[in-house]
Amino acid sequence: MAQVEAMHNLLLEEDSFGTNPSMKDLVRHLYVRMSCGKVVIVANNPVVTLSALRKQWLRFGRSVQRERSSTLRATRIYELSRSIIQMQSLHFSIKWSSQDYPSADVCVVTLEQILAWPPEQDCRTLYVAREVTTEQLYVITAGMARGGLIVRCLLSSPEATNEV
Repeated sequence: MAQVEAMHNLLLEEDSFGTNPSMKDLVRHLYVRMSCGKVVIVANNPVVTLSALRKQWLRFGRSVQRERSSTLRATRIYELSRSIIQMQSLHFSIKWSSQDYPSADVCVVTLEQILAWPPEQDCRTLYVAREVTTEQLYVITAGMARGGLIVRCLLSSPEATNEV
């Protein structure tokens, strides 16, 4: 069961992906949150995590396209078409600086990077895919907009957790 707490007027979800979370779970959650604003993922190895994330994102995108092609309801076709367009235009990045941040919709960063430069007001979703202390989490989330979402999801796949 997911635990939800309030921190800095933000929502904190813990264990929302169950006992053995994977990149697929994160992608499904990201699909729902993609229209809310910028997304930041804190991981051990951003390059490997981004690679696994993009692979699952493309797979999930194809499943949404299959669903669109098999439905007959015009309103559902329209909704899925809009989602597909948004999914295809999402920009992923591992660059974390004031110059690169505005252009990326989803940033995958290390704990050290995000502690040096916390997310800004337009970050509405933060996925924490590695161990982080409560103090570090408070520092990271201090600049996030009110009502944002923090999801603690220690990913079990070796690709995402740097246990390759």
